[in-house]
Amino acid sequence: MEYYLKAYYREGEKPNALRQAGKLPAVMYNKHVNRKIYVDLAEFDKVFRQASIHHVIVLELPDGQKLPTLVRQVSLNKRKRRPEHVDFFVLSDEPVEMYVPLRFVGTPQGVREGGVLQEIHRDILVRVSPRNIPEFIEVDVSGLGIGDSLHASDLKLPEGVKLAMPPEETIAAVVPPEDVERLAAEAAEAPAEPEVIKKGKEEKEE
Repeated sequence: MEYYLKAYYREGEKPNALRQAGKLPAVMYNKHVNRKIYVDLAEFDKVFRQASIHHVIVLELPDGQKLPTLVRQVSLNKRKRRPEHVDFFVLSDEPVEMYVPLRFVGTPQGVREGGVLQEIHRDILVRVSPRNIPEFIEVDVSGLGIGDSLHASDLKLPEGVKLAMPPEETIAAVVPPEDVERLAAEAAEAPAEPEVIKKGKEEKEE
């Protein structure tokens, strides 16, 4: 699925001045392109809530270009918790690494027996041609019993999609009820969400 967002070239506008005007400074780049742009903050929020890092956002530029991109980084204002800068990676015919959401289907046998399904990964890193980006990857967990786990190497990937993360990574597991509280406590002690959603190319403020 593709989403559309109007973008404008920056011709000397200062980032802070753009932010005060309700605009979001940005950069679009790949091996052949590196151009400063800006988008409307409200429109970006609206589109990004739907597209996230999983779907293509087509930038519509004033000169008529329509460039398919993926969001690679969103820098957040620590105090206001709102975007301050965004990096758009411009897609070409070359394969790209990206996160694709997982869709879990089926009720695990272990859940029927009193266990609890732990969805450890909600998306996975793959390498795929921009023309073959799947909407999601379906994961059948119905065969998991208590104590069983599903790893990245177990996933059935669509044609043209290759795994780009360690194959031994656990995707989901069915745990006994007594382990749920322990896992919840460990999750609560995990580091807070980073300010940068996904690491990408940085731009020096001017």
